[in-house]
Amino acid sequence: MSIESITGELSDEALRGLELRLWRDEDVDTYVALLEKHHYLGCPDARKRHLCQVVCHEGKAVALVVWTTASPKLAGREAYLRWDARTRQKRLSWLVQNNRFLLLPSKRPSNLASRVLGMAVKALPQAWEDRYGKRPLLAETFVDPEGYKGTCYNAAGWINCGRTAGYARVSGRDFYQDNEHPKNLWLKPLSRDALDRLRDPSRLLPGEDPKARVPGAMPVKAKQAESLSKALRTVKDSRSRRGREYPLGAMLATTVLALCCGAKTVSDIFRFCQDLTSAQRRSLGFRSKPAAPRVVAPPGEGCWRTVLASVDPAELAKALNGWLQAQSKNGTLPELLSIDGKVIGNNLATLVSLVDARDGSPVAQEAAPGNGQEQKLTKQLVEALPEGALEGKTVKGDALYSNKNLVREIVQERGGDVLVQLKANQKTTLEEVTRRLSHTAPPFCTHR
Repeated sequence: MSIESITGELSDEALRGLELRLWRDEDVDTYVALLEKHHYLGCPDARKRHLCQVVCHEGKAVALVVWTTASPKLAGREAYLRWDARTRQKRLSWLVQNNRFLLLPSKRPSNLASRVLGMAVKALPQAWEDRYGKRPLLAETFVDPEGYKGTCYNAAGWINCGRTAGYARVSGRDFYQDNEHPKNLWLKPLSRDALDRLRDPSRLLPGEDPKARVPGAMPVKAKQAESLSKALRTVKDSRSRRGREYPLGAMLATTVLALCCGAKTVSDIFRFCQDLTSAQRRSLGFRSKPAAPRVVAPPGEGCWRTVLASVDPAELAKALNGWLQAQSKNGTLPELLSIDGKVIGNNLATLVSLVDARDGSPVAQEAAPGNGQEQKLTKQLVEALPEGALEGKTVKGDALYSNKNLVREIVQERGGDVLVQLKANQKTTLEEVTRRLSHTAPPFCTHR
C-alpha cells in the first residue's frame, strides 16, 4: 500500500488539521523510500526502526519521525542525569532516541517543525509502552551543528546538553571509533517528574520490579544521622552561594557514613548516597525542590569530587571527633580498640580512625590531604585524646603501627596495652621480639 506525501507547499491554516499516527507495516516501503530520498542520512535499517510515526494533513504525509533505543553511552547525558556506569546499565531502557526527523513540504510554516515534534513526543510514551511494555521517561537526539542549529528542538522544549565526543559505535575490532564529527546532544523529559525519577535510584520506574530496588542501609539511626549532619555544619564551606545546592553538612555526614560502610573511593561514596531513599537523604540534611517535594535527589559524582577536594580534612576530623564524643554514653572508650587507616579516592585524603574493635564504629578520627601520612596522623590522634582515655584499654593495629614511638606513647604515657603485627620485612624488630619471646612463651606465640 502506498501513501501520498506533501512535498510542495503547506499553508499556515493547515497546522490546525495535522494528525499523527503510527506508520502501518503495509506502508513500510513508502516510508523507507521517502527517508532515502529526502533525508540526508537515508533510512535506518529495519533493526533500528523501533517506532515510526507519520504526521498527515488530509491523508497526505507531512513529516516522518523514527524512534529507536538510546545510545549505550553518552558522557553528556550521564553527567546531566548524574548517572554512574551501574545506574546507566540499569536504567538505559527507559530512554529512547529520535533517530530520524523529516519534514516533507518544501514551503511550510516556520513553526511546523516544533509543532510536529510536540505531537510526536506527546504520543510517544503510550505508543512505546503498547508495543514494548515499558513507558519511556526521556528522549534524546543529535543535531549536526554544521548544517542545523536545533531551533525546532529548542522551541519544542528540548534541553541542549552540549557536544558529543564525536565517537561512533562500530562492529569491528574497535568498539567505538572517532569520526571527528561531534554533534549537539538534546534531551527531552517525557513526563513532569521524569528527571527526578531517573536521578533517584530509590524510586521505582514504570514497569520496574519492586524487588530490584533495594534501598541502601544506614549504619546509624535517623536521629543520629541528623545530629551528625548538624555537627559537621561547622566545617568551613569554601563554595560560593550559587554553588551550595547541596548542604555541606549533609555531604560530609554521608561521606563519613559511607566510609563506615567500607567506601574507599569518591565513586563508592557517590553510589552509597544514590542507594539511599529520599527519606534517608532527608535525615542527612539534603533538601527537596518545590516542584517535587517528596523527592530528595542525590548529588552527582562530579559534585562529590569538587566538594570533597575543597574541604580541610583536619577540620572535618575535629568536628567529627566532637560529635563522636557527644555520642558516648559515659564518655569512656571501649575496652578493645583498633586503628584503621585508609586513603580516600585518588590520594584525595588520608583518614586514620580509632574504632571499637567489636563492631567497627569509630570513636575518634584524624585526617589530612594526600597520602602516606598514617603514622603521623595516628600520633596526632592519640595525643588529642582526653587524659586517661586509654587507661587500661587495649589498642591493636597492623604492622604499619608497630612504630616504637607510638607504642611507647600508648603504653608508657597513656597507660594502655598494644597488640601489633610484625612482618618479615621488619627484620630487626622481628628478630628482637622472637629472641625475647623464646624465653617466656605467651599464649599468642607459636614455635614451628
